[in-house]
Amino acid sequence: MGRLLSEAERILLCFEKWIMISVGLLLPAMITVGVFFRYVLKTDLYAIEEIEIFFGVWFYFMGAAFSSYRGSQITADILQVMLKSKGSRKTARVIAACITFLVAIVFTYWCTDLITFAMDTRPVTAVWKIPYIAEYVAVYAGFALMTIYAFRDLRRAMAGETEVVPQSGD
Repeated sequence: MGRLLSEAERILLCFEKWIMISVGLLLPAMITVGVFFRYVLKTDLYAIEEIEIFFGVWFYFMGAAFSSYRGSQITADILQVMLKSKGSRKTARVIAACITFLVAIVFTYWCTDLITFAMDTRPVTAVWKIPYIAEYVAVYAGFALMTIYAFRDLRRAMAGETEVVPQSGD
């Protein structure tokens, strides 16, 4: 079972990295082309912003998920510095990880409602008619991955591991 989970984690990380790298290269290129057309050629790429927003949402939420995997998101761990005993620091880590996990579950649930809404109403962008569900899936995937990583961190905190984030070269 552990090997299966490791392989699943490897595949998910490859997916996240692939999205971040490809969109991270594509998005600035699209913006540069848009600027070139607008200011040099004095014409406009009609509604390119709709496409840029689509890629931006995927980039943002895969980056957020990867940040959760690495444990490099912004935290306010002042309690870890203020608390003197190992037991109280472990309790604070468990409480923080539990809150993070519960909030992630709530947001993932809300994203499920959002996708259900999009499947029922089928909203699309104004010009290119891109289905909004394509963006909503990015939000859902990001929160689902963050929930998985929050659960992993909660288990590690409960086990008493001082370092609850992966420190490999990823």
